[in-house]
Amino acid sequence: MTSMSLNAAAGLSGMLKAGHTHQEGVDGATLRNIEAAKSLSTIVRTSMGPNGMNKLVVNHLEKMIVTSDCATIVKELEIEHPAAKMLQLAAEMQDQECGDATNLTVSFAGELLTLTEDLLRMGLHTSEIIAGYKKAGDRLN
Repeated sequence: MTSMSLNAAAGLSGMLKAGHTHQEGVDGATLRNIEAAKSLSTIVRTSMGPNGMNKLVVNHLEKMIVTSDCATIVKELEIEHPAAKMLQLAAEMQDQECGDATNLTVSFAGELLTLTEDLLRMGLHTSEIIAGYKKAGDRLN
């Protein structure tokens, strides 16, 4: 018998810490990705516009930065989640191409993902949601 108390009959939940959550399948992964990207959107949303609030960011070098510029906030955050990292890259590309509207890019993506989450919970398939967003984008042109 090992020194660790592992209940083999409990399966996966017997191996993980108390309070863990376990999700299976594509829907669980999709919802976790949406939550990660929405978190980044929530961070920068309140700094949008002329009355936007400043954020205090402490980077990995312990340097304190006070700014309401989304490009700076997103650049200084150490983002590890792949979905949130994609939003960070989108904001960086927007900054490189136009030099502005990074906050709009991240906030708009967050709102689209909020709506996407609602559609997924209603039972729509991911491919149907993507097709709908493409159709809406085509109508804008």
